[in-house]
Amino acid sequence: MIMPAMLLTSLGLVVQVADAVPRYDIRRTCRAAVTLAAGSEGRTVESCMAGEEGARKDLEKQWPKVPAAERTQCVGTVAVGGSPSYVELLICLEMMRDSRTHQQDERAKARNPAGPTPQKGMTN
Repeated sequence: MIMPAMLLTSLGLVVQVADAVPRYDIRRTCRAAVTLAAGSEGRTVESCMAGEEGARKDLEKQWPKVPAAERTQCVGTVAVGGSPSYVELLICLEMMRDSRTHQQDERAKARNPAGPTPQKGMTN
């Protein structure tokens, strides 16, 4: 399986990720999204921008806690296509976090397949 970061590197699309959330032109992103979704009920540039602003605020809170490798991979992934989105970046980072957590859980289960050892004096 080709990882997105490997694909981006092979395409020469290496993205430097700073300590701050990247700045995107959300008006342009939202105009493009609304144009592509022509006919979708209730989707306006303004509602799109509100969603993007909310995602950006969430990202600003979480950014310092996200591993740099995950930030780099997701920033590069959402840049493909030309209209990066804070919503897509947030979703990518959430998926990376969930995958990392799942892998950690699986490793913990592999180390202790019988589950937690009951404490002395405890009964089920």
